[in-house]
Amino acid sequence: MAHRLLRNVEADGWEGSDFPIICESCLGDNPYVRMTKADYDKECKTCTRPFTVFRWRPGRDARFKKTEICQTCSKLKNVCQVCILDLEYGLPVQVRETAMAINSTDVIPKSDVNREFFAEEHDRKARAGIDYESSYGKARPSDTILKLQRTAPYYKRNRAHVCSFYIRGECTRGAECPYRHEMPITGELAQQNIKDRYYGVNDPVAMKLLNKAGEMPSLEPPEDESIRTLYVGGLDERITEQDLRDNFYAHGEIESVRMVLQRACAFVTYTTREGAEKAAEELSNKLVIKGLRLKLMWGRPQAPKQDSEGTDEARQQAVAHSGLLPRAVISQQQNQIQDQSAPVQHYYNMPPPPSSHERTFYPSMDPQRMGAVVVSRILFTYHPIN
Repeated sequence: MAHRLLRNVEADGWEGSDFPIICESCLGDNPYVRMTKADYDKECKTCTRPFTVFRWRPGRDARFKKTEICQTCSKLKNVCQVCILDLEYGLPVQVRETAMAINSTDVIPKSDVNREFFAEEHDRKARAGIDYESSYGKARPSDTILKLQRTAPYYKRNRAHVCSFYIRGECTRGAECPYRHEMPITGELAQQNIKDRYYGVNDPVAMKLLNKAGEMPSLEPPEDESIRTLYVGGLDERITEQDLRDNFYAHGEIESVRMVLQRACAFVTYTTREGAEKAAEELSNKLVIKGLRLKLMWGRPQAPKQDSEGTDEARQQAVAHSGLLPRAVISQQQNQIQDQSAPVQHYYNMPPPPSSHERTFYPSMDPQRMGAVVVSRILFTYHPIN
């Protein structure tokens, strides 16, 4: 559609807006974003209607980004105006529609006249307060979406472009160059365009994600029927025991939940093996709590503990003297406990340990141990001279 002078902008379907429809990744991590607004500055890359373009810089080291499609096309597919990815799951349109079995290829026309009329009709309904028909957000997400959904913003997508002079070996700006000095990625991922991503056809990123979902291994139950514990990894201080119970209780009765924050993990034990197997099947590769994707595995059987009195006594005695005696003395005392018949050997000239009624002897009380030189005593015998 060519730009032309109009008396009534809204009559011809030109779109005006006050704020863009963008995802959190494209918005950036900077809470103070400065945007420039240009009314009817560009044509939409899908419906070719003029729309309001917003331009901003997501971060200090990021490149400037701008909206690529109009808000009407964004609402029809529930996608971001910049990256054309789903606003709720952060996935390409082809992945979302394939996983949810939604066929919207024939719903939105692709010819110039029909596409423009279709967009204008939905824009008119939106201005009149009539909601357009859309199945996005109403259907329950499938297992594939839960496995592949992005749970946190991906700010790496906002990096600067690759420097074309660096590729040819002619960039002379060095560290002051605002572009990245690295070789570009070649292959299927380099062949992307906005229309294929919007309509969900021949998208190389979507094909890569779908292949990744098919290769994800399933969580097989162990042969030991006595194992009823599931291992949950990747925790942080935001996740509490109640959060774990809320996500696991629907699959069976929980016997206990033990959290080990030092290792960022937890162990959920069910009362029955059937409940543990159901939870492992339903939550494998799909466990997300408070935006964190957690790792789920089966617990391992615990080895039986050896209740040996002699070993416990030796361990307690070693711990009791660990802060007082040197390491050689500790090992020597442990050997004496194991073998009572062995001859007693003392460290240097340290006297034997006192009995219970004698005074306690410490290594610091030994002068030779503390570095003093002890002169050996010589016995002189007096012989009278006849």
